[in-house]
Amino acid sequence: MGIGKEISSPMESDDSAELDYFFEILDHFHDLVSQPERCDTLKTFRLVARSPESYIARAVFQYREKFLAQGARFNVIFANLSPVHYLSEWISSQSSPCAEHAESAIRWARRPNLVDAHEQFTLNDECSWSGESMRRDVSSRFGFYLFEESCRDTAIIAERSFHALWRVCETIPASQIKRAKLVSDTDFSNLQSEPSSLGLTESLGNSPEFTR
Repeated sequence: MGIGKEISSPMESDDSAELDYFFEILDHFHDLVSQPERCDTLKTFRLVARSPESYIARAVFQYREKFLAQGARFNVIFANLSPVHYLSEWISSQSSPCAEHAESAIRWARRPNLVDAHEQFTLNDECSWSGESMRRDVSSRFGFYLFEESCRDTAIIAERSFHALWRVCETIPASQIKRAKLVSDTDFSNLQSEPSSLGLTESLGNSPEFTR
């Protein structure tokens, strides 16, 4: 069993406190990949997140240089491709944790039923963090996070579930990639609240299932 966290009320968790929690988790991941005996081993992180704006995605993005310095690789799945300026950070080869492989290393969980999957961050079959369903709006509901620092069984299950989800996800449309790259040269202040048709569908948001 690792570090668990329950968010009992949105009022108890501001933006910085949330990110601090994830930075603490990522410190553990970084300690693993930076061990001297791992110099020649494959270090593959697999991230499933509601969107590039999710706390886990934002924390991973901020830690990217530390992970990349250790030779880490990333495969990423997002259920929602907005806000576009956050996506642009992941698409750009200059800033993305996926480096020059971003376009092939990121996939889109477009089908509405796929958002039942939980957010997760996994290192090979060694270490795994898991969170709420991607269907859940973190800013307005209760939540629970669980970190399994040294539970290989949990990490193996997480890795297998990622591969299963990856197979049914789609590549990001070329038009969205182009738009995200263009946004990196624009004023982000006008895009903070921009909705996207390439994410959780409007019909899904209005569905009773969405409030679970």
